[in-house]
Amino acid sequence: MDEPKRKLVVLLCMHRSGSSLTANILHKLGMSLGPFELIAAAPSNPYGHFESIPFHSLNRRIQEWAYGFADDVPDDPRVLARFLQERAAWPTDRALPEEWVDEAERITRVLIESGPVSGFKDPRTVLVWPFWRKVFERIENVQIVAASLLRSPHEIAMSLCTRSRGNMPYWNALDVVGVHLDRMKVVADEQAATSHVVRFGTASFWDDTKQLAEACGLPWNDAIVRSVYDPSCVHHQPAAVAHASQVTLNALGSDAWADVDTAANAERLAADARKYESTTHSQLTSTRNELGKTIVQLRQAEHAFNEANAQVNEQGLKCVLMEREVTATQQALAESEKGFQLARTCLEQTEKHLARVMETLVSNQERRVQAEQMLAHTQGVLAFTEQALAESQRRVADAHDHQERLLTSFQQTYQTAQADHDQDRRRWQADRARAEEVRQADRARGEEVHNQLVELQETMVRKEQQLVRSLEREEKRWLENVALRRRIDKFESNALIGVAVKGRRQIKQFWLRLRHTGPNGEPRSTRVDRPM
Repeated sequence: MDEPKRKLVVLLCMHRSGSSLTANILHKLGMSLGPFELIAAAPSNPYGHFESIPFHSLNRRIQEWAYGFADDVPDDPRVLARFLQERAAWPTDRALPEEWVDEAERITRVLIESGPVSGFKDPRTVLVWPFWRKVFERIENVQIVAASLLRSPHEIAMSLCTRSRGNMPYWNALDVVGVHLDRMKVVADEQAATSHVVRFGTASFWDDTKQLAEACGLPWNDAIVRSVYDPSCVHHQPAAVAHASQVTLNALGSDAWADVDTAANAERLAADARKYESTTHSQLTSTRNELGKTIVQLRQAEHAFNEANAQVNEQGLKCVLMEREVTATQQALAESEKGFQLARTCLEQTEKHLARVMETLVSNQERRVQAEQMLAHTQGVLAFTEQALAESQRRVADAHDHQERLLTSFQQTYQTAQADHDQDRRRWQADRARAEEVRQADRARGEEVHNQLVELQETMVRKEQQLVRSLEREEKRWLENVALRRRIDKFESNALIGVAVKGRRQIKQFWLRLRHTGPNGEPRSTRVDRPM
């Protein structure tokens, strides 16, 4: 068995047509208005409007897009004339924003899910019905119940005029009501199968509301309805007027207002006309009083303005004098700025020169360390050379001793075997020749070692001369640094430049203290942040 369709009740109405009361009755009988915030109550509707804010806000945007106004009646005469002339014809020359259709579908689905019978009302819905028809076409398995809420055009016009305190013309209100009723008739003809009529202000209102509730599946309860209905909120009585809206009303309401007594109708129209005239006259009197007060205030303001103008002129003279003083002050300030810029330029040049001097000092100290390392290396080479020379001399002495021993041994052998040793004579000569060769070789080696020693001594002398020149250059640079230090101290004694120079020097010294490792990777034996 198919699940019964949910019902969505759309209350089509004009402003001030009893729609809030009808929505309140249906809501008390069980119709859901959705999980939305409702428009708050007002003096003209003390029990509330029973309009969901999302539907109300969206309808205002659509009505302004379609017809150029969002409120009950256009304030601009040109917009009102165009609205009445076109009879609220739906614009077809421009496309409706698709995001509005998506928004309407979303809030409608939320409303439908809030209960088996749900609904919403807004007086603008009947004017923007083509939009909502497009939205309802997207939603399936929902029965749309269109209810036309009718009220006498004269009552609606009087209610609108009373609420506006006489600012809204009566016949303009009637014309707008006629447009609403025309649009309502179009929707009623379109939704003939599910269309219902509720005639407010007539004897049929009770029965019409009951039939609408039963058609929506809401259980009727007289006690609940009577607790909601407050006759004291109805301030106007129905009356027939000679207007096109009256004809449309009779066609929609099945001539429910056609049996009005002519004399009583004329008397009611006259009473309402007097009431409207009284309201308008009261508004005019109030406006005149306010205008008189405004004129008096304007004259007082004019007098105060004249006095203020005199004070302004006096202040203007003072301003001229002050401007002159300001001009002189600005000139003095400009001169001060020039002096400051000049001092700043001098400070920048001094800082650059100081940076170059500091770099030169660091470079000289690094060169001095390198020279010390080179001198230490040279001394090591010299010590090694001296050791080699001593070893060579020792070897020459050993060779000489060995030669002497060989010669002594040979002489002894010669003395003992001279007589009988002719063969050994040649051996002795050969040994002597070999000994001579050894002596010559030792002598050549000694000369070579001597030459190397001479060269090493010359190299040592040259290195010592280079060291002396390096020390002289270091002493010269030290004197230059002392002179530069005196100049820096002179700058530091200045109140403006001294602070900058001292700060830069402290930063530089802090950085130099971090450079504690020498070029060879070993810790320095001396600091490089100050001269030796």
